[in-house]
Amino acid sequence: MSVASTLNELHLRNPSISRSELFTSGMNVGKDMMGTMSNTLILAFAGGSLGTLMLNYAYDLPYAQIVNSYQIGIKIMQGVSGSIGIILTVPLVSLISSLMLGARRASAAGKVCPVLLSKPHSHCDL
Repeated sequence: MSVASTLNELHLRNPSISRSELFTSGMNVGKDMMGTMSNTLILAFAGGSLGTLMLNYAYDLPYAQIVNSYQIGIKIMQGVSGSIGIILTVPLVSLISSLMLGARRASAAGKVCPVLLSKPHSHCDL
């Protein structure tokens, strides 16, 4: 959502921006978000599995058994699949947003629509 809203704001500020420039801007904004979201997701899964790890420690299970347990494998797979989802979301949102905003510009090409500086989001109301 943050990438799409950033691209919309860029388009509102500069309606003549091309689709490729919008996509590039979305990827640049998304790079920072991908890293922070992936780290947060991994830490959230690690925190969620902390109780499981403490329970295994309380039962004094051997390290090899803890590492090879299904619970640990499931948590690792959840973290990896969530990170892959985040990493794939940024280019998809950038592409879809740039195509939709470019289509909005093309459909509004015949209309005269002054940009109101006091209300930047009231641009054309398409």
